[in-house]
Amino acid sequence: MGRVRAYLTRPVPVGAYLRTCRALEAHTHGVGGSRWSLRGLVDDGPVSARNVADVLALDTAIEVSQAPAVVDGRPRTCLWVARNLPDRLPARHVRDDVFREIQEVRAYQRGLDGVFHEQATAMLDRARQHGLSLVCHDPFGDWGSGGIDVEKFVRLVTHFFYLDPETARGMARGRGYSPGGNYLFGMNGPDGRLMCVFVMAAWPWGFEPTYTIIDRRQLGPILDLSVASVLMLLANALVVDRHGRHVLVIGEANSLNARPCVQAGFEPLPPVFDDGEHPVHTNVVWADNPLGDFTVPYGSVTRIPDYREVPYTNYGVGVLAPGKVEPHRDRAREFLAAGRT
Repeated sequence: MGRVRAYLTRPVPVGAYLRTCRALEAHTHGVGGSRWSLRGLVDDGPVSARNVADVLALDTAIEVSQAPAVVDGRPRTCLWVARNLPDRLPARHVRDDVFREIQEVRAYQRGLDGVFHEQATAMLDRARQHGLSLVCHDPFGDWGSGGIDVEKFVRLVTHFFYLDPETARGMARGRGYSPGGNYLFGMNGPDGRLMCVFVMAAWPWGFEPTYTIIDRRQLGPILDLSVASVLMLLANALVVDRHGRHVLVIGEANSLNARPCVQAGFEPLPPVFDDGEHPVHTNVVWADNPLGDFTVPYGSVTRIPDYREVPYTNYGVGVLAPGKVEPHRDRAREFLAAGRT
């Protein structure tokens, strides 16, 4: 995919963070990459996105996203910075469309806030009526272990996100994607077959929700139900119940799953485009990865398409509102119990 991803394992001052960004810029050019990103905790905060752009002084827009985090009882800032080569950055009209879409999702979220609990409860009731159940690979064992169809998960994530099979199999067992390990959640249909998957990866700043995939060929008569929303809501409730209401869960959503993410308790952060001398775009992720096509057979893709061949996916950035999902933790245990029978 031409991208270089780096993560900090401990908090650093902003100055050290930006020096690492410069080193990534040089390294990415050296290996022929077209995108780099750095994620980690900084001691200072909040950080000025404009200052980050001016200090780095690059020739194309950088991305800056951040959120407050509490780690080991101390306030920190989770900071994400990234940049693409100019020809990988989407065209201006595409960026404007993404900006508008995120604003529309933010308006949808505000409209849902007053009835979130009632809507979530009704959604979970419908899911139980349809016979859906929750399964999980929990490294601690409390929520289940080995209950997910590993080979199906591998097929889904390698086909849709071009992940290599070895890493996918490690993720199915809670390791290999992030240094802190990961939870793997799945939603089974009434016939016990896996319909949807969702990963919660642990990082020094909290968790990254990722790899939400629905196998739409499995949905059958429940196409009207947002299976992804149900799965993410239940997983979010369990994570907040275990790790506390202060936990930071920050991730990305594209145009396909932005509203299901809102239904599951996530809130999109406001996008800001500052196209000054050193452009900086806040709370967006540009051209991060290609998405696979479920209309072609598994195993038929032999290489990852280049960003010059197919449009790469753009994302908005959002954070979980723990107070929205915490009241549904008992329902999550109910769905887990159904998955064990």
